[in-house]
Amino acid sequence: MSYQGHCNCESIRVTLPQQPPTSVVCHCDCCKRAGGGAFSINYLVNENELTVDDPNATLKIYVYKNSFSGNTVKRHFCSSCGSPVFTESPNVPGKVFLKAALFDRVSPPADEVFVNKKYQWVTLEQTGEKQA
Repeated sequence: MSYQGHCNCESIRVTLPQQPPTSVVCHCDCCKRAGGGAFSINYLVNENELTVDDPNATLKIYVYKNSFSGNTVKRHFCSSCGSPVFTESPNVPGKVFLKAALFDRVSPPADEVFVNKKYQWVTLEQTGEKQA
């Protein structure tokens, strides 16, 4: 059974063959600003498994240089409602960071990235991080 999600205005719909078993918490500044929170929750998926339905051509791309790696990153977002959709990074060729919030059901996080950017008040319970 396919796993389907959409942006806030439903102009953009995304489909994966199935729900990923886990997600990734990102604490980078760009994810925090784009998502309006302390972190974002993403699925790292193969680009060729993602289907994006955008009949009104509202999907736009914001290109920027990542201050951590210096690489050029592409953030895809809905130009109608502003919802982040997915991010392409040369650090993970052939994969995209798909925003898990597009889906009604979200898999628990198994990993965190950019933990050096994590706000000190973000607790283990909020991110799903496992204690050793």
